[in-house]
Amino acid sequence: MAGRVRYRASWQQSLPLGLLLGVVVLMQVSNPSLWAQHRSGLSGLPFESRVLAMVPPFLITLELWVLSHYVGVTLTPEGVVVHNLRRRTIPWTGVAEVAVEPVTGGRRVVLYETDGRRTPLRMPSSGFLSRDRRFDDKVATIRSWWLANGGTARVADTAGEFGAWGHARGRLPERLGMRPAPSRSVPTALLLGWLAADAVMAGFAGGPGADHPTLLGRTLGALVALSLLLGAGFLSFGRGVTLTADHLVVQGLRPRTVAWDEIQGIAVEGHRGGRRPVVLEAGGRRTPLPVPRVGRVLWDSEFEARVHTLHHWWRAHAETGTTPAGTALQPSDQTPLLPWRGPRPWQKGVLALACVALGSQILLFVLVGALFLTAGR
Repeated sequence: MAGRVRYRASWQQSLPLGLLLGVVVLMQVSNPSLWAQHRSGLSGLPFESRVLAMVPPFLITLELWVLSHYVGVTLTPEGVVVHNLRRRTIPWTGVAEVAVEPVTGGRRVVLYETDGRRTPLRMPSSGFLSRDRRFDDKVATIRSWWLANGGTARVADTAGEFGAWGHARGRLPERLGMRPAPSRSVPTALLLGWLAADAVMAGFAGGPGADHPTLLGRTLGALVALSLLLGAGFLSFGRGVTLTADHLVVQGLRPRTVAWDEIQGIAVEGHRGGRRPVVLEAGGRRTPLPVPRVGRVLWDSEFEARVHTLHHWWRAHAETGTTPAGTALQPSDQTPLLPWRGPRPWQKGVLALACVALGSQILLFVLVGALFLTAGR
């Protein structure tokens, strides 16, 4: 292969980040406190206000350019050039494996080097708000360049094939964490954030017939908002499962650690109109997992792949004598479920409308709160 191939973020991936940073710039520039301050004897804005108004947009624009146009990789016949804040060139003969691993609801390419170093690539990647439809094609291109320029697959009979949930077969990472998918965590976090903003506004605006908010009202509003924000953080990042070589760690209100050898099977059962995985232990105990899950409205696009990953880790790390590979125990009170085919169009529509409505309400609360602060209330 001759020439060079450059992979960076596409405009579809840069658009959500650009819109988000644009809102931040707009809120900064439109802040009334920047335009209401004047010094006696001087016309126009003071120098400090001009710097405060211009520096953040410049830094945000620079950050957007770096993340959208600089970060990525360049494929050459000699090696792969990784463009991060610190540029690195890795020769193809120094790459032991090209794998795909999950990260925060998406997927990214990871290079395992012969010296044991692990190098995740920022691009190409595919996520919830930065989906890349050509991600699989780009992964195949990187792998073909690696094999054509001196790379050798560790497992000859599975070269070019990828196992459960994006991991290269024959090589499992030392640790893998699963968190709620963005399609489940983002709407919940927005709902709790809206309730928190409403509690703050109610506490600082005062009750009916009150001219000024009381200290008790402000304190209660702040405490309620803090509790809701902590709940949003727990539901988004605190729950999940962690897979290690020895244990399955269930993280929730009551964390538990289950050894792979104590697991008899991993089943999928119906739950409140959706489905969830359940770990069946040797002593007869059933442990429902908080991740992955599918509900009536909220869903996880990688539900089946994540369940397959759980089975793959269990079969790879459990000792012989457990349930044979390819079988999964099913609770006696549950009928077998068909594979989940993904969210329906009405679910996507309802979720999109809810996120837009909640996001706009939170932004409105922030703008009104800023006006209250600049007005001296």
